[in-house]
Amino acid sequence: MRRWTAPSVIGWTLASIFVPGAAHLRAGRRRTGLIMVGIFGVVLIGAVIALINGKELAGLLIDPTWLGVIIGGCVVAGLAWAAVVISSYIVLRPGRLDRWSQIGTGAVAGLLAVAVALPFGLVASTAHTSDDALGEVFKSSPTQSINHEDPWQGRDRLNIALLGGDGASSRKGVSIRTDSINVVSINVRTGDSTVFALPREMENVPFPPGSALAKRFPPPKNFWLPPGQGRGSADLINGIWAYADTHPEVTGHSPTRAPDAVKGALGQILGLKVDYYMLVNMWGVARLIDALGGVTIHVEQDICYGVGRSDGGVVKAGTRNLDGTQALWYGRARDHPGSTCAGADNNTRMRRQQCVMNAMLTQLNPGNVLLKFNALAKAAKETFRTDIPRDLLQDLVPLAQQVKDARVSKLNFVPPAYNPAYPDYPRIRKAVRTAIARSRGSGKTVRAEAASPSPASTAGSTATPTGTPRQRTQQSGRLDTLNSSCVTAKKGP
Repeated sequence: MRRWTAPSVIGWTLASIFVPGAAHLRAGRRRTGLIMVGIFGVVLIGAVIALINGKELAGLLIDPTWLGVIIGGCVVAGLAWAAVVISSYIVLRPGRLDRWSQIGTGAVAGLLAVAVALPFGLVASTAHTSDDALGEVFKSSPTQSINHEDPWQGRDRLNIALLGGDGASSRKGVSIRTDSINVVSINVRTGDSTVFALPREMENVPFPPGSALAKRFPPPKNFWLPPGQGRGSADLINGIWAYADTHPEVTGHSPTRAPDAVKGALGQILGLKVDYYMLVNMWGVARLIDALGGVTIHVEQDICYGVGRSDGGVVKAGTRNLDGTQALWYGRARDHPGSTCAGADNNTRMRRQQCVMNAMLTQLNPGNVLLKFNALAKAAKETFRTDIPRDLLQDLVPLAQQVKDARVSKLNFVPPAYNPAYPDYPRIRKAVRTAIARSRGSGKTVRAEAASPSPASTAGSTATPTGTPRQRTQQSGRLDTLNSSCVTAKKGP
């Protein structure tokens, strides 16, 4: 009978963590050892196959059923691996050691058993947190079943409205203003995408014919409120959500009346069917950034914010790591009377907001996401609102991965190319059709393409009276790649 020493007992127990069954084979338990090695081999092969097919399986990892399987599997696997460690220790017959060696090796074996179970517990906890956060943001639809063989119902494109809502805590009792408005149109076969950005101050927005809002705001004025009812502020495109939300007597009492109104208006403007929306609470973004440890952005010049307020300040120029509040104000600040440094106009704000979002995406990495996952999940529940059904996520996640490696371009409908005070909607729809056609192809880079307006495109426009705050602007056009000049190459912590 082999007489074991304390180092050999610990060594073979440790080896059993990496190759279950190794200690049993060494101790002469050949049959048991081979069974354990065989099971481990099958599990290892399965893990390799899963990694190879990661993109195809990624969507399943957010399915509630599969997340439940993962949680249960992790609990079972953690306990089983811990049992392997204890069994390996026992089979080496530590009772033949002297008293102190038994105590020492037993303590080490116990610590090893706990150590191998902890990662499985962490994965199970993360999966549970993920399931809770996803269930809070993405609601399951009892009336809309998803055919995963054809989730896009035979269509070539998926159009999603990406909205930034100003849901500050200081505005309780007041509905959301969608100050950032984008629509991404995705080719579901290639992932090639075009993002259309609309300025918050766009006027006279049309609604789908026959809708309640189209009857309340018929052409040619469309979304237009008389003076005293919000004319000049509440009837801009960023006020549609708030109007629909606070006027159920006009829009109906559906809980989705506000996003439905915005999607309908965007569809009329762009000539697209907007399938879903994703609303991001801008103040929630600040919490996400804080959870990530800040974002590194190159600030072109000093930017003042909150002028005349107690919470005002300055985001200094230079390459800086901005916390959530600073990053939020970097994207939102604009010029005000009494400002001692630049805030800029709405068009510049749109570009800076794109910088913040690009910085978050660029500086994300698996390490900081896993380390701060619970904080990120909690912030996400307070940040996002959408009508994308959770059942669709297993198809949407692989599509998003495809988009990441495909061709993405952006068209901003802002001055001087487009005048938001007097929008030429036929010209906008024509530009959308052209941009989508140009977006077809492959590769990550897109050329900036000029689009000069034709004389006919400005025909019929009416000049703004001299001296009014809504000045007529010269028109020209441009299709650009996503702006990332303010984002540094530095990754997150």
